Amino acid sequence: MKILVLGAGALGCVVGGFMKKAGHEVVLVGRPEMVEAIQKEGLYISGIWGNHYVPNLPAYLKISDEWRGQFDLIVLSVKSYDTEQAVREILPIVSERTLVCSYQNGLGNIEKISEYIGCERTVPARVIFGSRVLKPGFVQVTVIAEPTALGRLDKGPDDFVVREIAETMNKSGIPTLYAENIEGLIWAKVAYNSALNPLSALLDVPYGKLMETEETQMIMKNVIYELYTVAKAKDVPMIVPTPEEYVFQLFYKLIPPTAEHYASMREDLIQGKRTEIDALNGAIVKIGKDFNINCPVNTILTNLIKAREKCL
Repeated sequence: MKILVLGAGALGCVVGGFMKKAGHEVVLVGRPEMVEAIQKEGLYISGIWGNHYVPNLPAYLKISDEWRGQFDLIVLSVKSYDTEQAVREILPIVSERTLVCSYQNGLGNIEKISEYIGCERTVPARVIFGSRVLKPGFVQVTVIAEPTALGRLDKGPDDFVVREIAETMNKSGIPTLYAENIEGLIWAKVAYNSALNPLSALLDVPYGKLMETEETQMIMKNVIYELYTVAKAKDVPMIVPTPEEYVFQLFYKLIPPTAEHYASMREDLIQGKRTEIDALNGAIVKIGKDFNINCPVNTILTNLIKAREKCL
């Protein structure tokens, strides 16, 4: 496959690096520090999937008009707040056969991509492995909960094509599968991130600590109950049918294996970066308003994170 990865951060470099090692033609587009390091020394990947060196990996600072029609797949791994701008940047180079995969967190990315590219060329993904940039040119895979899932929504690409992409990624060394209910999986991950990330960031504690007080447990429960109310109004086919069942899974199955893990949102605040709160708790609040559903706990968490961003 000919693949463009737009957003050569931790996730983007892992995907691009493994696909390049597997023999595919890969081009990365990212920020200056990362691009310059890869151009000079290649890409180094370490962590739970082993140590890998990827030389001769093309990396650029921006999209070139000369790339029009060259790529089978464009993987968007930019932050959710950069999705619209990223899609505008790739518009001049996509062809009728180019598919665009949202390799991102949160809600709203698929809608923004399909608005410009079309549903028939948009591939949703639920990504649930963690990675981080150690320094420019060096990334580390830190944790994986389940394989990455690719799927299709109504009027999306042919499921055979999406299955082929999932299998191609899986064979490259990135655990990946095809999922029938990709929407439910994406919302389940939003539930997980929305319950844990703001609290971990605001309280400066790992996930396990959030189980140690009644107050934080109650906040997490309310986040989930509000999300499920909104999801029901929107007819989202949730993977876990009820909020009660999800809270049980969150507390006793999902948090324990990552008890020492801090939210990436905390790291964003430490580094003075913008967070993805609008695609998580903020998105729950926004969709809730469309259905006249009040989400007070998600609203408070959204406002607190935004206040922290402005106070940095």
